[in-house]
Amino acid sequence: MKRHAAVTLTFLSVLVLLSTLIVLAADAPEKTTDAGAPAMLGSKDSAKWTDTTTKAAGTPEQKAVLSSGKATTITGELVEVSCYLQLGKKGEAHIPCGRDCIKHGQPAGILDKKGKLTVLFVEEHDPRRMGEIDIKDKLADLVAKQVTATGMLTQKDGYAALYVSGGNISAAK
Repeated sequence: MKRHAAVTLTFLSVLVLLSTLIVLAADAPEKTTDAGAPAMLGSKDSAKWTDTTTKAAGTPEQKAVLSSGKATTITGELVEVSCYLQLGKKGEAHIPCGRDCIKHGQPAGILDKKGKLTVLFVEEHDPRRMGEIDIKDKLADLVAKQVTATGMLTQKDGYAALYVSGGNISAAK
């Protein structure tokens, strides 16, 4: 009789354990193994200085900055630069704030896996200056997501900026 009671108790314990695991598994958030490909901004074909940009370089110093630019591809998390530099904000928890900040004119950047921040800009100088290319909504939708951007990289006084074709940003999926 003692043996029958021990077997029954063991069986019931296993049954309770399995039932608990099933309930926990049903309540667990769904994990995705593939976060998907990063959003693509720019392309190798469009990674060059446009005429309006080269014409805007009116001094030898400005032309030297342009000539130092290199076609570059950067991958990382799209962050809103103001809150990132001021408060260290990034990631999914910052999406509502970051979207609002970008939509209201704060700059976006890419934070790579090494922690280097590169600020994103529209490459076309005159259309950018005149407000003819608006990428705020597109970039706001990408806050906290992985992006791969290709454009012209410049570095000056310790800062890095990637200039991407505005049309390529607007059309990004």
